[in-house]
Parts: sequence; structure tokens; C-alpha cells
Amino acid sequence: MNLVEVKSLIEEGKVEYIKLGVPDIDGVFRGKRVTAPFFLESIEAGFAQSDVLFGWDIAENVLPNLKVSNINRGFGDFVMVPDLDTFALVPWEEKVASCVCDLWTEHGEPITVSPRYVLNSLLERARNLGLAPMAASELEMRFFREDQVSLRTKDFGPDLTPLNPGTNCYVISHATADDYLIGQVVRQMRAYGIDIEGYNREHGPGMYEINMHYSAALTAADRTMLFKSGVKEICHQSGFTPTFMAKWNDQEDGSSGHTHMSLWDVDGERNAFWDDDAEGHMSATMRHFLAGVLQKMPDFMALYAPTINSYKRYIEGTWTPLNTAWGMDNRTCAVRVINSGRKSIRLENRVPGADANFYLVFAGMLASGLYGIDHQLELPPRLDGNAYSQEKIEQAIAHGHMYPLARNLTTATDLFEKSEVAREYLGADFVEHFVITRRWEVQEYEKAVTNWERRRYLELI
Repeated sequence: MNLVEVKSLIEEGKVEYIKLGVPDIDGVFRGKRVTAPFFLESIEAGFAQSDVLFGWDIAENVLPNLKVSNINRGFGDFVMVPDLDTFALVPWEEKVASCVCDLWTEHGEPITVSPRYVLNSLLERARNLGLAPMAASELEMRFFREDQVSLRTKDFGPDLTPLNPGTNCYVISHATADDYLIGQVVRQMRAYGIDIEGYNREHGPGMYEINMHYSAALTAADRTMLFKSGVKEICHQSGFTPTFMAKWNDQEDGSSGHTHMSLWDVDGERNAFWDDDAEGHMSATMRHFLAGVLQKMPDFMALYAPTINSYKRYIEGTWTPLNTAWGMDNRTCAVRVINSGRKSIRLENRVPGADANFYLVFAGMLASGLYGIDHQLELPPRLDGNAYSQEKIEQAIAHGHMYPLARNLTTATDLFEKSEVAREYLGADFVEHFVITRRWEVQEYEKAVTNWERRRYLELI
């Protein structure tokens, strides 16, 4: 919307409160609610927001030694500046709207560790090449018949009650049985302005996949964050809980966050990935971009898999990639090339989980892909057949055509910290900040005593 449209909604009494917020490092929508009159009064100057948003972890434990947010400086304010392109009425709340913001210092300088800033800087880099990235996310998630109290009563344990008990992947009748909740989620999202292409039951109790329609990459990132936040809000209102954890239970499949991306010309008239005469219709631009995504995938693994739990998802034979193979319409590979038409040709990155921050997922793909274009990287041979085949993997790695992916957050963070490409394309400030937060995440996990340890050692050791 523009300011005139926003003022009109407020003057007509259709909006009383606006939810203003930003994505934090983990992709959580954080901010505050302001009254409509205060919103109009302060929109030009912006809205104060404590910089602690980038000074703590997802559990709100304060981290030491951060440059951007630091207890020794008393946690001052950022300034949230609303992006009115994101202003939207919230269908499941009466007279409430939401708006995503950009972050600035009180002296008018951008917050360079903000995920939205990082993505925007890469979009500007793409525009300078005459390219406009389009993207979409496909999120898998679990739904439980639990509320915030019962979750804690059960200590978030394995005995949580799923929305439905069976696996029933793609079974229409079981999706129909859940329509009172899932159908409501999808209808509300579409009314919110988040275009949903479709949804289906997935392979696990209470598990669904919901696919968003492609859009400009920044819009796609905003929509993914708002979708995740909105699904939680709608479910909480009805006494249910969703989770986007990569792996909620070691006995069940994980939840992916497959990421689709293509590059168009800045006028939106032509998909730059398509070439009528090229093999597989893959243009030189697409081949260089894909080569960069693959070559730098190990460097950016910490963005695609940012938590301890992320790495529990990478199990052989579970549709989850373990190496940097690419293939044509091959779901065992890290990157699946979909070349079904000049408008729909695109890459599907199958590495990210649903737990990722998609501002950073899109940023990682763009940084590595633009690096491939800038350096005219040659695309390695595609993999045909099973990407879990040990013989094929060994041959490809031996020839330098494929790389293994990190299997834990420590290794992934080490690679990200050492990456010159990450520093050049994402910014040294962001790399330093993100590395500190990931090392903190590992440190917090290493202090924890888990039920697995108690079951294994308490009685017999």
C-alpha cells in the first residue's frame, strides 16, 4: 500500500493497531504493536526499538561481545522504518494490520547485520547486472493438538499429540479431515496477501507441506517470515501448535524448506535462465549461477542449516541432500533443475530446512550464484540417478565435481567464518555477528543434558 491508502484505512476505522517488526537473526518476526494514530504521527521519523533484538539468542539469553548490541552500552535503540509495500490487514485479528520494517541507527546509518538489509544489498548487486531475482519457499511443518500450557506440561516431549496420527502422504481424504484447521490457515494466508499455490499431507503424523507462489525475492522473504508467524498465531487462537523445527522427533522425517529461485531481466519480461538452443534450455547465466551455488554451498551451509537441530535432518535416503550434487528433476540431489518452460525454469535448493531464516537462505543463494556469474564458473557434470550412491559420490568428489556438506553446526560455522565470498557478498559485519551467534548456539547445546543421555547412562554407567 501507499501512505494515502494506509491513511484511508485508518480514517475509516478499519485499523486500530499495527504490528511493526523485523526479522531477527533466526527469522523470528519481532517488534511491537502501535496505535493507528501514533503510527501516522511517527511514520516519517520511525519507531524506536531496543537493539537487544540482535543481542540475544532465540531463547532471549543475552550474548557477550557483540558490536551491534551490547549490554556494556546499555542496549540503546534502533529505528524501525516501515516499508509500506508490506502493509497488510491481518484477517485473523480485528482491526489489526502488520508492516515489516527496515532498521537504521538513530544517526541514519543502516543496521548491516539485519537479515533484510543483507538480502536487499544483494538484490541491488543483482540489479546492477540487469537481473531481478524471483523466489519462493516450500515449507513442511508439523501440527499438534497442544497449546502453550500443555506443551510445557509435557516438557515438549515425544508424547505430543499430532493433529492426525497417520503418515498418509498425499492422501486426499486425510487432508480433508484436517480442513477445519489447515484449510483455515490457507484461506487466511491468501486473504493476508500471501498467495498459496497448494498444500498436501506429508509423510508423518500431523505433517503438511504448504507452497507459496513465487514473487520478487524480498517479497518472498517477507512472506515466508509472515507466513511462519501467522500460522503460529492462527493455531494458537484455536488451541493448536505448529512447528517448523527441522527434525522434531528422531523417529520421523524432518521438515524441509525447499527454495526455488530464478533470475529475470529487470523489466520482468524474460527469464534469464532460459535459452531455446542450449542443452536442457539452461542459459549460460543459469549455468554460471548454478555453478556458484554448488561451489559455495559448503561455505553457506550455516545459513541453510542454522541450528543444532538442523543437522538431525540430514539422513541418507530421506530426501535430504548430503553433498553438492545437481540433477535434472532429481529429488535426491542438493539442487534440482526444473526446466519445464521458459517462464518456469528455475533452481530448487533442497538443502535448507523449514527452520531457516529465509532472508538469509535467499541471500546465500544469491551471493553464491552471483559469485558464479561474476567469475564465469563452469558447471560440473550433473548427477543422474541416486545421489546417495556411494560409488557415484566417491567418483564425483575424486574428480572435484562434488563436495560433501557439513554434518554439524560447528563445522558449518567454521567454513562460513573462513569464506572470503561470504565477507565480500554479505558483508564482514554480518559474517562476524552471525558466527558469534552460531558459536553461542553450539556452546548452549554443549552445556545441556538431554533425555537421550539420561536414558543411555543414568542406570547403567
